[in-house]
Amino acid sequence: MTGVMMRDAEIHERPLGLTVTPFAGETPASIVSRIAARNAISPRNLCSDLGLRWPFLCSGYPDQLSGLADVAGLDRASLTRWNPEKIGIGRYRVGQARSSTGVFRRTATRVCPACIEAALEKDGRHGAHQLLEWSVMCLHGCEHQKVPLVELPRAGTSHESYDVVAQIARHSDVVKKAADAGRIYAPNAFEAYVRRRINHGPQADWLGELELSQLHGACLSLGAAICGSSLPSTANVDPDLEREFCVEGICVLSDGPDGLTACMEGLKSRPGPRRSYFSTDLGAFYVWLRAAHGDAEVQSIVDSVQSFAVRNYTMKPKKRVLGRPVPDVKRMSFETAREQSGLSVGFLKRLIPHVDNLSEAQSAALTETTPDQLSRAIDFWSGLRNLKSTAVALNVHPTQVKGLIEKGILRSIRFGTALRYVFTEDVDRLLAEAAALPELPDVGVFLPLREHCQNQRIGLVRLITLWQEGKVGGFVRGADAIGLQAIHVPQDVDVGARDTPSATRDLTPLEAAAYLKIGVGAIRALRDAGYLGHTKRLNTDTNHRHSLITQSSIREFEARFLTLGQLATSARVAPIHLARRLDREGVPTVTCRGRHVRAYERSQVAEHEVVARSISNG
Repeated sequence: MTGVMMRDAEIHERPLGLTVTPFAGETPASIVSRIAARNAISPRNLCSDLGLRWPFLCSGYPDQLSGLADVAGLDRASLTRWNPEKIGIGRYRVGQARSSTGVFRRTATRVCPACIEAALEKDGRHGAHQLLEWSVMCLHGCEHQKVPLVELPRAGTSHESYDVVAQIARHSDVVKKAADAGRIYAPNAFEAYVRRRINHGPQADWLGELELSQLHGACLSLGAAICGSSLPSTANVDPDLEREFCVEGICVLSDGPDGLTACMEGLKSRPGPRRSYFSTDLGAFYVWLRAAHGDAEVQSIVDSVQSFAVRNYTMKPKKRVLGRPVPDVKRMSFETAREQSGLSVGFLKRLIPHVDNLSEAQSAALTETTPDQLSRAIDFWSGLRNLKSTAVALNVHPTQVKGLIEKGILRSIRFGTALRYVFTEDVDRLLAEAAALPELPDVGVFLPLREHCQNQRIGLVRLITLWQEGKVGGFVRGADAIGLQAIHVPQDVDVGARDTPSATRDLTPLEAAAYLKIGVGAIRALRDAGYLGHTKRLNTDTNHRHSLITQSSIREFEARFLTLGQLATSARVAPIHLARRLDREGVPTVTCRGRHVRAYERSQVAEHEVVARSISNG
């Protein structure tokens, strides 16, 4: 064994007689292939004669490169630089860059036909060569000759493919045909960037960590997304289309995270038939990133895309984007908002614009919301009560709640429907004032609120309104009831004269009865008989239509008739006593379909002078 090692050392010290001058960027395997061709021997036999091993030299073992440098008189640093050193499974150092087999094919014989033809003409057969960058699959043309590269058919074994001289000799017709085609190749920005990475290493930008396969995948997929194209397989993309996509992608990515963000904003705002979402808007770029997001080198791109997606798209809680949990959802769908709030989507779309004071156009365009918007809406909603729960809290009827709203004691709000909601703050204030009243004393005559209203024939709403306005006082609080019903009112409290509705508008049957001083049943009979006109009006609380007595018909009725109540009030007598006198005098009542209503024609009343005598009799 020692003798063999000595013979190898002696061989390495002996310079090779016929050698070649390497081309700039030529691979060590190409150099050995050319030296073997010049010495009329196969690369494998040449290496054996020189004490080298052809398979190991093709793989770029450092000791093999050192031996080649010694016997061929070549620069060891140059051989190392242009040697496709394997740095991992399927990963190589390509010049000053790194790449995987996705972009770099060490066994692929790709050459520039114009360069080869020129070298063959100058140096003969051993002028055939291969540069390292020609094996980078995303470079489609020669920078110097401005023609497309051509890929030769693969040889039977990988080590036969490394013998570039033999490969070109076998397929010389393919090379010549490509050289004669005269097709013009225009270098582009993407390929110029890749060459700078190969020749000078990563640039001082945010793409510096990407290896060539990742760089190619990012630019190609982003360019496809920008051009609105799907990318089912990168291996089957037309070269011209691939170059176009890569140029679009590098123009965006070379501007850094801001450029990518601006591009994603443009993709999001682009109209389309499908609902906008980051996976659909980013298209092929997201598909690529989803497959590559686990690579440490692409984390800067993942950061930008995830941050943009979280800020601009609806997210469900605990959603993961590109393998990362979303810390704080920035936007959410109304369906997610419904699940979180328990409120319907339609109601949320009315509630949120009201809380945020959005215009009609903004409200119409509202297709998603944010956690902040939803939180504000829920906080506002929690400060409201519907009429039923308000009535329960106050221990009154819902109609009395409506009365308190109309009197301004309680504030209410609507959200585009007939339903009204009361502010909880007002309800709590009213209950607190009732609870702060003095306790019911042992002396004095006090009646519970409901009983006092019944005895004095005064509405609860009116009494509470007078109390809130400070016009009546002396109220106390009992312990045997809740809400407003806990209030006890002094029996002798003066509530003043009862308000009488005025016929300055259309009146409800109840209001018309109070105005004409007649029963509500009589009002309905007069309406049905045609003495009073009516109209239908929408009830804003129930969305049902209800009947109103028209103002004009009331005026016409008053011009012709007087009711018993009006006559009794004018005569200052009890209605029942006046009714008997009118009957004795034979004053006829109004007949409404067989029913007699205590309304009299003015001419009949004047003729019998009933009112005058009633007044004189006290």
